[in-house]
Amino acid sequence: MPVDLNKYVIELALRGRFGSPFKYFDEVGSTNTEALEWSREGAPHGAIVVTDHQNQGRGRRGRTWFSEPGTALQFSLILRPVIPLDVFGLVSTALGLACAEAIEALTGLPVTLKWPNDVTIETRKLAGILVESRVAGHRVDVAVAGIGINVSPHEALPSGLAATSIGAELTRVGRDPSIDRAQLLAAALERIEAVYGLVETGRGAVELLRRASERSEVLGQEVIVHRVDGTRVQGIATRLLPSGALEVASGGFHIPIQVGEIEHLRARGAAAPSPEA
Repeated sequence: MPVDLNKYVIELALRGRFGSPFKYFDEVGSTNTEALEWSREGAPHGAIVVTDHQNQGRGRRGRTWFSEPGTALQFSLILRPVIPLDVFGLVSTALGLACAEAIEALTGLPVTLKWPNDVTIETRKLAGILVESRVAGHRVDVAVAGIGINVSPHEALPSGLAATSIGAELTRVGRDPSIDRAQLLAAALERIEAVYGLVETGRGAVELLRRASERSEVLGQEVIVHRVDGTRVQGIATRLLPSGALEVASGGFHIPIQVGEIEHLRARGAAAPSPEA
């Protein structure tokens, strides 16, 4: 892959409020770790940390984020939300939607969303988002959103993963698989700034949920959702809620799940069993 990411090309590519200021590293342990430390030093809303390669990247539920040098766009965005704590879950929805819209606008690929914050193509994971926050009283003082987008051809990804990349998908449809990561970063930040604005104003939540729902690969499907307390819910994913939660119909109940992970989904079939205690 050509050298398409360094501090000079990033500075030339960025064109919005988000991404200023920024720090760039050829290699770093974790962009989220760097961004959290920078936030404690006073980094402003919209600042980002970008790297060509991270060797200790974190994913959800304690997983690691794998990537070879030059194969992914990896950055962390610092946010200082001015929204109520009970709708903070919409931030993940907004970030996933913005990344999906940016990728689709650049490539024309049909990008979907898997709740809570995976960006997918035909159920294969294309990008992941990890939001880590610091709460002060009844509000979020700062949030750091780590975003990783697989860019290189599929051969660079570990075998056995239900993952894909922009390069792999473009190759699959007979197109040039190359993508400029600095331009992808600029497009993602531009869309994040616009979509995050829907959360900030409060009045845009309906529009945000409509667009996210239209891209959802989960709604209307039978799912198993693992909750953070170790229990799970199996049923039909019915809708996204204004809090950012996923509503699941199971055993005659409509259960809102604020935090969890979908282990399995399939086309709607037989009635779903009751939730486990």
